[in-house]
Amino acid sequence: MDKFVTSFFNILFPKTCVSCENPIYDKNNILCSDCFSKLGFTYYKNFVENPLYEKFIGQANIEYAYALCYFYKDGILQHCLHALKYKGHKDVGTFFGKLIGYELNDIDPPVDIIIPVPLHPKKEKVRGYNQAEMIAKGVSKVLKIPIAINIIKRTKFTETQTKKTKWERYDNLNGVFAIQNSKSLANKHVLIVDDVITTGATTVSLIDLLKDIENIKISVACIGTPDKI
Repeated sequence: MDKFVTSFFNILFPKTCVSCENPIYDKNNILCSDCFSKLGFTYYKNFVENPLYEKFIGQANIEYAYALCYFYKDGILQHCLHALKYKGHKDVGTFFGKLIGYELNDIDPPVDIIIPVPLHPKKEKVRGYNQAEMIAKGVSKVLKIPIAINIIKRTKFTETQTKKTKWERYDNLNGVFAIQNSKSLANKHVLIVDDVITTGATTVSLIDLLKDIENIKISVACIGTPDKI
C-alpha cells in the first residue's frame, strides 16, 4: 500500500528537472532525458593524457585526472551546479558523484580514499554543506571507499576565484589549506574531488600539501571543466 501511495503521489506531484523544470517521474534522476543527453560528456576515461591531465603537467605529479562533463556558461551543467551550491540540492552532488564513480570503477591503481576539496567553515555554515563532499558521497557509494573530511582544513577565507587571472588565483590560495594526521594517507591512492576545475589552482594548492607524504599517489576528479582549458 505504501508503494502505491508513493507512486500515486509522484504522479500527482512529480519531481522537476533541475535544468528545464519539466516533470520527471524517476526519483533517482535530477534531469529529464533531453537535458541529460545535452550535458556534454568529456569521455576522458578513454585516454589518460586528456586535456585536464595535461593542465597539471609541470605543476603537480598526479596519476589520473578526470572530468565528467564540459562546463559551458549558461549551459545545463551550470544550472545543475547552481542548484547544488545555492539552492540546497544536495542530490545533484551525489547524482553526479555516482556517475563519476561508475567511470572510475576500474582505475589502476585503485583509489583508497576520497578527499573533497574543503570549504572554509564560514562559507560552509552559510551554505549548510560542502558541495564537494556531496559529490564525494556519490563517488564513495559506487567505489565503496571512505571519505576523509577531517584531514584537510581550509584555514584561510578567500575571495571568489571566478574573475581572477590564473596567477591571481595561485596567489589567492597561498597557505589556504592545512593538514592534520598526514600519516594516515601514507601509501594511499588519494582521489581529490571538486565540482569544477578551471585553471587547477585550488587543486594544485591542495596537492602541494600532500605531495611529500610517504608513497602517496594522487588523482583528481570533478564534475565539470571548460572545453578549452
